[in-house]
Amino acid sequence: MERRNNPRTGTEGRLPASAPLANPYVPFQLENPPKYEARKGIIRGTLFPGLELPFMGMVNKAELPVTPKTELQVLAFAIQELALYLDTHQDDREALELYQQYQQMHHKCLEEYTDRCGPMNHKMPTDGSKYRWLDDPWPWEYAANKEA
Repeated sequence: MERRNNPRTGTEGRLPASAPLANPYVPFQLENPPKYEARKGIIRGTLFPGLELPFMGMVNKAELPVTPKTELQVLAFAIQELALYLDTHQDDREALELYQQYQQMHHKCLEEYTDRCGPMNHKMPTDGSKYRWLDDPWPWEYAANKEA
């Protein structure tokens, strides 16, 4: 029995006749590449200038406000970027040291934020006296969160 494609099952796809094929390119990173400072890297989308590929040549030069939340975001971004780099460059001691420094800074920042504003998520440890995850204000309540 001949098997026919059933367009309703979605098991086999087809490209339109005029669709061009893409050629992916992934740049290879050398050992110990130059790095942006974390606050600039998060704006540029990478810690590594050699991987920066601005869309249509437009470079994002915006600035993040300096708040405890953005500091946590910047540090988490840098940790993730360095973790991805270290996946392929395990012997880069300088990157490993920077990764560990950012982890320590993030841990300290997170503790300070939690003490001041409450937990960032329900998995965070509390002081044991009360379940604080549902305490107000919620992150999207701008007026109540101006200080955070």
